[in-house]
Amino acid sequence: MAVGFDVDTLVVGAGLVGASAARHLSLDVAAGSLAVVGPVEPVDHHRHDGIHGAWHDEGRLTRVIAGDDVWAHLAKESMACYPQIRDEGGLEFHRRGSVLYAFEDAAAYERHRAVAQRMGAEFEEVDVSSHRFPFLRAESGVRGLLETGDAGVVNPRALVENQLRAAQRRGATLIRDVVQTLDYEPDAVVAVLSEGRRLRCRRAVVAAGAYLNAFDLLPAPTAVSSIGITAHFFAVDGTLADELADMPGMLWFDDPSGGTFVYSVPPIRYPDGRLWFKIGGHRESGPLPDRAAIDHWHRTDGGDMGFTSVERWVAEHLPGLAGRGSHSVGCVITESSSALPVIAEAVAGRVVVATGCSGAAAKSCDEIGRIAAVLAVHGEWDTPLDRGLLSGG
Repeated sequence: MAVGFDVDTLVVGAGLVGASAARHLSLDVAAGSLAVVGPVEPVDHHRHDGIHGAWHDEGRLTRVIAGDDVWAHLAKESMACYPQIRDEGGLEFHRRGSVLYAFEDAAAYERHRAVAQRMGAEFEEVDVSSHRFPFLRAESGVRGLLETGDAGVVNPRALVENQLRAAQRRGATLIRDVVQTLDYEPDAVVAVLSEGRRLRCRRAVVAAGAYLNAFDLLPAPTAVSSIGITAHFFAVDGTLADELADMPGMLWFDDPSGGTFVYSVPPIRYPDGRLWFKIGGHRESGPLPDRAAIDHWHRTDGGDMGFTSVERWVAEHLPGLAGRGSHSVGCVITESSSALPVIAEAVAGRVVVATGCSGAAAKSCDEIGRIAAVLAVHGEWDTPLDRGLLSGG
């Protein structure tokens, strides 16, 4: 480590992208020269007045097929590293299965199928209304793609833990705190933590998620918005649990733009010991303007706008779930104007920002973290993706 620095490289944020960047940085920098700062998950989200994270969940879909090549590439590269991440961290976090894409619009179907073919995804074309999916009710003409291979479900909590374990085993220091500000000196970046502790570093990767612009971290705000969304959970037990045991994850597209109406995760056992079927990602807010608004949304059960439409969709397409016990959770995603992630130098040669994952960080975070890590240490754009597309400009 260079004289005058507490640490050579600092990662601000220990969630999906920050933990991924830390794992890759730990492969590239000297032992003892890397630190990661981020809080633990709160015990009670409703009462917690500190930072919340997008990784506080048991299940997200993982898949290659997407509406554009960028997200498909990021997912494919990340998924290829899942076995290594499991081996380095020791926790199982990936359950292979399948993901069903259902399209009411032909244009969206063709676009996703073309991406699947270009990316070499393992998939087949299916009739969503067929008896192959007995739990699902669909009108004739709803076309589908069924992705197999490594598609399925990842556990974000276990994924983050694996990444952090791997970084720590190679000498990284994990500091369970929050960076309040980053101060910029001519030859250093200084992180100021909650109790006033200061860490002087040569370079930083800032992966603060929804809170990126809510703290004084960068010389200028990054062009992303933090959006409140609501995830809905339906209780699954008894014979229904058996009926849905082999259910694929599902994305149901209902308009020509390819906008997802339903994103569902097959039944997963949560820490309360119960099986829950999740329908996630219904937008309920405009941009949340500051930390107070972000914190407040996380402490709520989300909004009410989407629940009626979700219940109506469930009654029509998944009647076995209708009328069962349910609850909702407020979440926050960070989104750029392009709906693509932002991986860019915020301060040339010193600070890289990685954010704007639009609710897709879990499946793609390893490659996003890797690109950010290489950019931070070597100043190189080590991906075939167009750098301009991910600049946030």
